[in-house]
Amino acid sequence: MYSLHVSITSQGIKAVAASCSYLHEISLKRCCGLTDEGVLALALNCRLLKIIDLGGCLSITDMALHALGQNCPFLQCVDFSASQVSDSGVLVLVSGPCAMKLEEIHMGHCVNLTDDAVEAVLTYCPQICILCFHGCPLITDHSREVLDQLVGPNKLKQVSWTVY
Repeated sequence: MYSLHVSITSQGIKAVAASCSYLHEISLKRCCGLTDEGVLALALNCRLLKIIDLGGCLSITDMALHALGQNCPFLQCVDFSASQVSDSGVLVLVSGPCAMKLEEIHMGHCVNLTDDAVEAVLTYCPQICILCFHGCPLITDHSREVLDQLVGPNKLKQVSWTVY
């Protein structure tokens, strides 16, 4: 059986991006053939994106988050779980034009992220209500303290993290 997830590549996503400039939502979860090049094409051509799911796209790096952060001002929900992103990529994403719109970020199982990524989200995104960063071994209890300081009780609808 041939998996659709394997057959979707950056080349194909570039073609979609070129012809779907009004695209608002795209789910590319676990698309192993997707690289930063495909996300860059989406960010440059589909500036109305509100929701993008890149969870499990193992080749995605900071370059993809930089492109989304700088070009997609309407982003509300981003999932880049289990990708190669680092604090730098998260900072550029959440401090860009979409900062005031972002409501939901899923960044679980990103082994390169530290407390700085969590703090950046909580600092720059006042509308954040869902934040998932479970399975990130470099994130410490400091992030819980920052949650208490910057967010306070009853603001977040969902938060998940792993204590190591």
